[in-house]
Amino acid sequence: MKRTLWSRWWLDGLGVGCVGLVVWAAPSPFTVWPVDPLEKVFRDSKTPATAAQVLSIACARNEYESAQLAVTAAEDLREMTLEVSGLEGEGGARLPAECFGWHFVGFIPLTKNTPDTVAAELIRQAPFDAPDPLLEEQRVSLEAGQTLPVWITVHVPQDTPPALYRGRVTVKASRGNAELPIELRVFSFTVPDERHLLVTQWFNFPDVGRTHGVKPGSEEYWALLERYARNMAEHRQNVFNAPWDQIKVTRQADHRLSFDYSNFDRYVETFLRAGVKNRIEILHVGNAERGWGTPIVLSTVNATDAPTGKTVVLSPEEGLAPLLADLQKHLAARGWLEPAMIHVADEPALNNRDSWRHASQFVHRAAPGLRRIDAIEGTGFETDLEVLVPKLSHLRNWFDDFKRAQGSGRELWYYICCHPTGFYPNRFLDFSLTKVRLLHWLNWRFGVSGYLHWGLTYWGKEPFGTPSPDLPPGDTHVLYPGKTGPLSSIRWETERDSLEDYEYLWLLTERMKEAQKRLGPAAARFEPARRADEFACNLVRDFDDFTHDPAEFHRKRLELAQEITTALEPPLLMVETKPMDGAQLVPGPISVEVFGAVEKGATVKVNNRAVDVADDGSFACTESLGRGNTAITVEASHDGKKVAIRRFKLREE
Repeated sequence: MKRTLWSRWWLDGLGVGCVGLVVWAAPSPFTVWPVDPLEKVFRDSKTPATAAQVLSIACARNEYESAQLAVTAAEDLREMTLEVSGLEGEGGARLPAECFGWHFVGFIPLTKNTPDTVAAELIRQAPFDAPDPLLEEQRVSLEAGQTLPVWITVHVPQDTPPALYRGRVTVKASRGNAELPIELRVFSFTVPDERHLLVTQWFNFPDVGRTHGVKPGSEEYWALLERYARNMAEHRQNVFNAPWDQIKVTRQADHRLSFDYSNFDRYVETFLRAGVKNRIEILHVGNAERGWGTPIVLSTVNATDAPTGKTVVLSPEEGLAPLLADLQKHLAARGWLEPAMIHVADEPALNNRDSWRHASQFVHRAAPGLRRIDAIEGTGFETDLEVLVPKLSHLRNWFDDFKRAQGSGRELWYYICCHPTGFYPNRFLDFSLTKVRLLHWLNWRFGVSGYLHWGLTYWGKEPFGTPSPDLPPGDTHVLYPGKTGPLSSIRWETERDSLEDYEYLWLLTERMKEAQKRLGPAAARFEPARRADEFACNLVRDFDDFTHDPAEFHRKRLELAQEITTALEPPLLMVETKPMDGAQLVPGPISVEVFGAVEKGATVKVNNRAVDVADDGSFACTESLGRGNTAITVEASHDGKKVAIRRFKLREE
């Protein structure tokens, strides 16, 4: 006997109705259901009573997007695998099965939770097994009563027609099959290849090479490096760390130094060829002498003494200064100086700021064309630093200081590591994936142009084992070693989704700029980034205050996609409100000022009431709101063309 379930769903904000179908043999030895990709699935997770019946995905062209399903076994299963069909779209369009990748999700055993974090901010109390690595195995066994998550990633080619596509995913096992419908909405806009946010996560290639058992400098070594670099590029990391100690230094008989850049250049070329090409991040030339907060000392340089062949240790003045000067010349000759930047010493603070400043000035004297970047633990560094990277919690505490430095021409990034914990977003294994997905919405929200994390591949001896007890779980890495290259994780996939969300915000701003240009003087007063800012503010209200609800996140992302889609459709319309969308409202009476610009000759209604439009297309009015009445709808009509609608929802507190 076959059992059939039907369900109807709507893509919120887009008005798309679809029908889903699930068919399996009854009684079934296993159940399959869609899971929100922002939710973590555990071995003991149970099929919800109201599980969705369709695996639904919505994304733009040239975008990767994540989806997830779960399988729960009623009986022991062997040889379980998946098969994703090609998808058929409206008008005969097709998305081939090759656009989909899938992986069973592995688990990492946790014996302790992230410290200084209340239980409500943790997905579970340790000990437990946390889902994270995307496994290589394409066939697995599953014990009765156990649940296994499956991660699905779709990449939509740039030339894909916008449409609703339908297909199916089939779970096959020793005791039968189960099908789940897939419905994919492809938006009409395209995520750009260009990266508009600078992102680095430090890559520990010596450990990677040892884990994979390749000999340093061998062809296998360089091939492995390129596989990791391609993975980084595919996940929109566009900055890579380059160790300066790959430059071989020789001291000639007359004590002049010569420099061999062959390994350094091949390393850099590997990343550039793979697509990690916005910045070259040369690693630290100094360090704290006796641990954090102690005086900064510059590095000595190991050189080969040409007459004897022995290694000699050169002082910073003898070795580092000429190396940096020659490195600047070499970078300029290769066309790499503009994207290059160099670290002085990691995490200086007020305690050792003076010694750090001497070291930074040393670097600048030797190589004045190299911009300097450091993760910093305090204020007052901007006079000797071009790229400021405060920890997220410090950015919050001293935000005004850092924004002033940014206003004076410095770049402002933020970093996270083993801190901050608690209510802040971070990527720990016992934190929700919503905290990962919002990392780069936070960049947009606070106007911060870069992001740094130290741990891409610092996995130690047991990448899949219990995390180091000295660090929060998951701090050390988001990539795992596979048989021949990197394995991703659900956190790494989610961070890519976050970076693509950042591009959504950038796209909306670019379209608002174009709309402003077309509307002319009537729209001159508007800030094109304002609407993107409002979307970010709705989800990220403060550094440690953001939505934890996956449904709310997806709803706002769909609204953002809709506004990108319609931003340049006639009749053109730009609107701003004071206060802005998402602002806290002081209880009544509440007045909101509405300002707008529309195509000349158009009519406008605000909350279904006609408003006067000036000859140049500008309009303004005041709306009174109260509890239960927090929406403002602006409608524009012109020459029988379709009405453009913008909805502003303001939070009540």
